[in-house]
Amino acid sequence: MERKQTGRRFSQLSYEERIKIATLRERGDSARSIAQSLERSPNTISRELREKKVKGTYVPKKAQRRTYWRRYRAKRDCMKVAMSKELTELVHEKLLLLWSPERIAGYARREELVVSKKAIYKYVKSRCLERYLFWKRIKKKSGRKRGHAAPSDTTKRLIESRPAVSSSGHWELDFIVSSLSGAVLLVMVDRWTRYTIVKRLERKTHQLVLGALVDIRDRHGIETITTDNDIVFQKWLEMEAGLPGVLFFFCHPYHSWEKGLVENTNRWIRTFVPKKRDLATVSDEEVRSVHAYLNDIPRQCLGYFTATELLSTERVS
Repeated sequence: MERKQTGRRFSQLSYEERIKIATLRERGDSARSIAQSLERSPNTISRELREKKVKGTYVPKKAQRRTYWRRYRAKRDCMKVAMSKELTELVHEKLLLLWSPERIAGYARREELVVSKKAIYKYVKSRCLERYLFWKRIKKKSGRKRGHAAPSDTTKRLIESRPAVSSSGHWELDFIVSSLSGAVLLVMVDRWTRYTIVKRLERKTHQLVLGALVDIRDRHGIETITTDNDIVFQKWLEMEAGLPGVLFFFCHPYHSWEKGLVENTNRWIRTFVPKKRDLATVSDEEVRSVHAYLNDIPRQCLGYFTATELLSTERVS
């Protein structure tokens, strides 16, 4: 706001400067002329005269008081977490679970604790807790963009023809693989509820994948599956025959990012199962823990409800 620039540093208008502004203004000087006298920006003086008036009159003492209380409220709001034991405990608890400040703020509102994501970010920075922010620990890879390539199987349904969703049953599918063994994690995310299923398979074969999909269909229901052009889906028509009523849709070749929901979920899973981990050593208990974590975390896109809560509500309705 009202700041003086010296190189790259700024300072607030002082009370003495405000007295000079009032004196020069009463004399009839323009805002630009006052700015030159004080070696300030004309915009700073114009803003000061416009925002700090009381009943149409600029009074230095009242302008100083307004500035003080504005800065006090801003500081109080930013340190709201530190000033509340309940909020401090909540933020620390959820940061350890890798919740983002936005997610924590949304969950807090559900618990009738009013706090903004800005206040939480401010607290995280002031306490040097950035290491718990999930995306701070992920380095974004830069890659060249590819144009659309025609799939070798021209009978495949491409992703642009998949239906819009208004209920559960429409899934995105992907695999997490390891170079240390043939074991894989099959990951499926429901596009409507964001409910996630993680299954460990000893190998990525047609029969094992189909068997896993049959089990998921019987438990949760499947209407459509969106996936990439993995070699295991070369016999996708046979898979559809083994899953009556289920339709497959495919990303364009080399465009796995088109199923961004499951790709993003894989990034979360990788924080629990690192890339150099042999997936054959991942226990059933670990898989259940990852599965529970992903489904019991509030999501902004779900109004800060969890996928489990939304799925349960839909099934009841």
